[in-house]
Amino acid sequence: MVERQLIRAAAAAILILVPGACVTGGGGAPALPASGYLEAAALGELADGFTPSPQTLTWTEGSPAAGPGTDRWWLAIAQAELRAPDAAQHFDCVLGTRLTEEPRPALTRLMNRLLVDADSLTRRLATEHTRARPIAVDPTLQPCQRVTGAMRDSPSWPANGAVAGAAYGALFSALAPDQAAGSRARGRDIGQSRVICRMNWPGDVADGARIGEALYARVSAAPGFAADLEAARAEVTTARAEGLTHPSCASERRALAD
Repeated sequence: MVERQLIRAAAAAILILVPGACVTGGGGAPALPASGYLEAAALGELADGFTPSPQTLTWTEGSPAAGPGTDRWWLAIAQAELRAPDAAQHFDCVLGTRLTEEPRPALTRLMNRLLVDADSLTRRLATEHTRARPIAVDPTLQPCQRVTGAMRDSPSWPANGAVAGAAYGALFSALAPDQAAGSRARGRDIGQSRVICRMNWPGDVADGARIGEALYARVSAAPGFAADLEAARAEVTTARAEGLTHPSCASERRALAD
């Protein structure tokens, strides 16, 4: 019960801090870097390799265990936060640590620069291939976050949370190779949360995951990335040696097991 209350409190905080659950916003959230790792030309080359998979724009409810008010619903709200340092907590339970217990400036910088690239690529693709969000096609759907009119009408493909989540999953698999499979799975969970929140169609998330993997592969060869990765790996190693764990891990396991 305590763990469940903690994850719901975290989710409520996300609703306050991240009204649009996007990579920009106010409420005291950290500012993103001015640039990511990739130049516009590299992002353009990546974008040219992806088009939307076919998707039937008819909403059908998934598992009742992931509906409004469930543990998975609350976890989806919390996973809407994509900015570091807070987003690093999504991988606490995989790594058995508390990544935000102490400042991890290298990890924060690495994640946020990667997020800038994910956002830039997503926006470019969304402009070229527009698809309405589930909550726009069916206004009766209840989103799991506050939604402005502009966000309701913004393109659904590709799911930015899935792009960023998959890229983060690949990143953490490199930061902690002994938990590579778990890290990649957690990245996919972050993407799936966008379906649970009724913000993106399943096809948008599936495509977003592939795009995120491709993005990370391209970023990993960019100038300056290797040095940032090594600095962040040292911070993650230190964090794991601190012997702390996240108190909401039991609730997270229950949410993802349903």
